[in-house]
This record gives sequence, C-alpha cells and structure tokens, in this order.
Amino acid sequence: MTVVLLDPSRPDMVPAGAVGLLASTVAVTEEVHPNLLWQLPDYVLVGGDEQHLDVLVTSDTRHPAVRARLDAGERVVQGDPVRGAQILHAVDLMDRLRRMGPWEQRQTHDSLRRYLLEEVYELLDAIDHGTKDDLKSELGDLLLQVLFHSRIAADALDGFDIDDVAQSFVDKVSYRTPGVLGGEHADLERQINEWEAAKAAEREAQRGSVLDGIVTTQPALALTQKIFERLAGADFPIAALSPSLYSVSVPFRKHATVSVEDDVRTRAMALMDQVRAAESAARADGVWPTDENTWRKYLGMDYDDDAVDEDVDAGEDTVDDEWVSDDVDDSDDEAEYEDVAVDADPIASGKKSKKRVKGVKVRKSVPGMVVVEKWSAEGE
Repeated sequence: MTVVLLDPSRPDMVPAGAVGLLASTVAVTEEVHPNLLWQLPDYVLVGGDEQHLDVLVTSDTRHPAVRARLDAGERVVQGDPVRGAQILHAVDLMDRLRRMGPWEQRQTHDSLRRYLLEEVYELLDAIDHGTKDDLKSELGDLLLQVLFHSRIAADALDGFDIDDVAQSFVDKVSYRTPGVLGGEHADLERQINEWEAAKAAEREAQRGSVLDGIVTTQPALALTQKIFERLAGADFPIAALSPSLYSVSVPFRKHATVSVEDDVRTRAMALMDQVRAAESAARADGVWPTDENTWRKYLGMDYDDDAVDEDVDAGEDTVDDEWVSDDVDDSDDEAEYEDVAVDADPIASGKKSKKRVKGVKVRKSVPGMVVVEKWSAEGE
C-alpha cells in the first residue's frame, strides 16, 4: 500500500518514483488537480470503494483518508520539496483577492503608498526590538506589498507581473555579482567592487548622471549619505563638499524655528543640482567626469589643465577665449596662490561665491559651486 504525495504548488506534476504506480486504478482525494486526473488511466475518489486499491494519490496530508493510511505505516512516495513553494500560494492568493475582493479591486499604486511606508517602518522596528516571530510577520506584510503592487501592474495593458519582478531581481543580481555566483572568488571587497563597477557601467551606458536613481524622498540624512557614496565612487573631490552637509546641528529649543530635516534636504538637493550642472558643462565639451581632476575643472576649482585635455574626445579643439584667468605665468610651477577665503558657505546660503582664487582657471559656464581647499574635509 502506497501514498503518493503531490507538491501542492505543482499539483499536476507526479514524483518520478510514482510514475509506474499510476498505470492501474488509483484512489485520489478531492483536491487533486483535474489536469492530473485526465492523465490517469482510471481513478476512484476517496469516500467510495477505494479501500482495496493499493495506491492513494493526494496533496493533502491532513485529509482523514490520508491520515489513516499514514498512521498505518504505508509507504510514502514524494518528490523533493522545493524552497519557495509557498510563494506560489501567496501569488495565487493575491490574484484571487484582486479579482474577488471589493477593497483590493479599488486599490492603486498610489493608494497603497502609506501602507508600504508603514510596513517598512514596522519591519525596521521588528529588527530593532521584535522577536523572530515579529520579524517573520513583518516580512510577510512587506511581501504582501510586493505581491499587491505587482498584481496591480499586471492589470495594465503594458504592465508587468510578479514573474517580471522576480526576473528583474535575478538579472540584476546575476549581472552585478558574477564572481561570487560563478564560484570565482569569495572575497568581500572584490564583491563590493564588482557590484559598484556594474552599477557604474549601467549608468555610463545610459550616459546619465552619477546621481541617477537616488530616491530624493528618503530621509534627509539617508539621502545625503547616498549622495556621498555615489560621489565618492566617482572620484568626486571631497574638497568640494560644504561642511554644512557633512555635519548636522540640532538646536535644543522649546520651539524650534527651523526644520533640521528640511534644511539638510535643501542643502543635499542643492548639491545634486550643482553636480548635475558640472556634468552638463563637461558633456558640452565631450567629457565624462570620472576622475577628481575633471570634476575640479567643471566645479570651478583648481585643476591640472593638461590632464583634463587628454580626456577630451579627439577632434574637438579647446577654444582659448572661453576661459578666464588671472594673470599668472603658467610656466612657473612654483606659482603661489593667494589664500583668499570665499564668502559664507554657498550651499548653506544659497548664494554663489563672489571671490576667485588667484591663478585658477575658471570656465564661464561653470556652476557657482566655487570651493577653496579651506573647506576640505580630508583627514576627518
């Protein structure tokens, strides 16, 4: 006597070891998929005259007839369990809710925004203070949001579904971690470098900004940190960063007159605008800023003119009269620069600096983010 256990997530697939057992009449429980029933030579539903049959096919281990046979010690034939099988149940459940639930039918991506935000914060709270059951529950709630948004997208004529979302994950991770997934290495630093290099290559292929993809609606400190990570990866000069960005002061007052969150966000957004302006000025010359010296040129800082010129696309001439400079003999390698302090922090004040450093070439179209080495955070 044998019980053939089917995988509930793949109800029309039969374990290889059970194929030969289905050549004659078998007993089946009510939930067995019609696709499989049509392929059987003959079958009898439990509850009838199935006691004399040697094989019972089922996917429900809680069924009374199945429990009776298992308790009697009958042989069990089943396939190896597949991790992630319950995800298929979750997808099916979400699909039925979207089709049948009056509340689910009315939801849109926008109407679910606040629920998504709540679930993220509840998950973070569970990580910090909850039990493993709390964490499991909150992860499930976040999974619901992924399934829900994917199902809503599937309703659009040009939409996508949960399989497309999963494929997007597979493609991205496979492309960005080839060394680890290919068994070439298990080095942490190399993995991180491969990931960042792949992301940079994606942005380069699109010829977008180094800041593309940064979510500006995230909390201000997280936004600033993400901007810094991107700029550091692009060899952006740290001397170009205002102290008002990498340090934050929160006043201890009964009635605060300003929002620190809004203030930091405003400054971060101003930095993003200035970076993009520098990138635009560089592109006008056929240059892509990928090193500190090129960034310095288009940010209006001191730079090595010869080194930048080597990066300009062949065939494009530099027009001398587009540049302004104080009268300094460029051949004098020991030329000293006047130690001139700029005006108040231009990012904090929202104004451009009005003073120039003697001997520094500055392009007329360069954005007003002129920064002197005095602002450098190097060594901190």
